[in-house]
Amino acid sequence: MTFNNRTAFITGAAGRIGRATAAEFAKQGVKLVLADINMEKLNAFVSELQKIHPEVYGIYMDVTDRESMEQGFKEIMKKHGRVDILVNNAGVWPRGSALESSLEDWQSILNINLNSAFYLSKLFGTAMKAQQYGRIINLGSIAGEAGLPERCAYSVAKAGVIMLTKTMAMELSKDNVTVNCVSPGMIADEKSPNSGTWLGRSGTGDEVANAIVFFAADESSYITGTDLPVDGGRTLGPLTTGLKR
Repeated sequence: MTFNNRTAFITGAAGRIGRATAAEFAKQGVKLVLADINMEKLNAFVSELQKIHPEVYGIYMDVTDRESMEQGFKEIMKKHGRVDILVNNAGVWPRGSALESSLEDWQSILNINLNSAFYLSKLFGTAMKAQQYGRIINLGSIAGEAGLPERCAYSVAKAGVIMLTKTMAMELSKDNVTVNCVSPGMIADEKSPNSGTWLGRSGTGDEVANAIVFFAADESSYITGTDLPVDGGRTLGPLTTGLKR
């Protein structure tokens, strides 16, 4: 994949998918700014990654706080002058049915998973429009495509992320900015048997990262507004009994 002196910003970078995505970008020589709320975990990862790619640094960012997001944006732009790739990866998925969730829980989950993607895309998308180049990759979920019981607010938030992706892709299409979404499902620390997928196993953070990095590369320049499930076929429908793999 081709990257021409690009700079990427990743939220939730201390998590499984965030770490895998940052590591893959590092292999491609992309300059990296990594953000998380857990600075102890993030700093340890940044130190590890800097051994193979020196142009990596971490910043604190609370994606539920507008001031924190704006401060992070200003810091990044001051240091690099531009950001070419935005990965809206930060998210949580706590349990909570529609009837049992409080309004405060509902709002908190939407703030982290959906509102942060909107506001950071607004900040960085405005800069990308001015520079006439950009790649925005959002993290959706198969829960946002098919729903997930006991994860009502999360499913709604991720459905919103998918539609945010499509709408912004249309709005930024004339500015050489693409907006795409990767929707993971059944992801674990390592490949392991999983009867809920057509491939018969769980996926890994690395497999999600490969899709994210592809959407950020020059080779994906004619793809925008896409939601790509990375789920082992989980959303294809019920498994057919007796079908030989």
